[in-house]
Amino acid sequence: MTRRLLGALGLVLVMAAAAPPAASADGDCVQQHRRVRVPGGFADGRLSFTGLVANGVTRLGGEFPGAELRELRIIATWNELEDVHHQRLEIFSPDGSLYQRYTGVFTATGRPLSVTTRLPVGGTAIVDAGLYGAWCVELFLDDEEAPIARRGFVLTSP
Repeated sequence: MTRRLLGALGLVLVMAAAAPPAASADGDCVQQHRRVRVPGGFADGRLSFTGLVANGVTRLGGEFPGAELRELRIIATWNELEDVHHQRLEIFSPDGSLYQRYTGVFTATGRPLSVTTRLPVGGTAIVDAGLYGAWCVELFLDDEEAPIARRGFVLTSP
């Protein structure tokens, strides 16, 4: 009985060490990107952010004034892909819970391709509930269970 218990505990520890970190606001949304094998080669995906603030100015980067931000544009840049693919973005709020999931289809031609997803901020629950702090975005390709890219952004409080 003791051997079985120790074996099961060892298996749980190995699985926990191998699991990707969960997205949350406590700093574990470390920027990452990776290449994955797809039929006919490999794929590479990266995330970047552009904010559209109240006065119509755009800001690049990873930190945005939450009270002035009208929308956040999440840009997924794909490399080395061909044909039709599915993209999924999962956006996690500062408390680590899933805030929004966006899915879409795109067609790639082997050249770099950017797919922009717009996250409304001004006039939404983000501002109404004061969801300021560190957010996390994970990017998935087709039916991959692990994200191909992850990156965080910060909405600063007024």
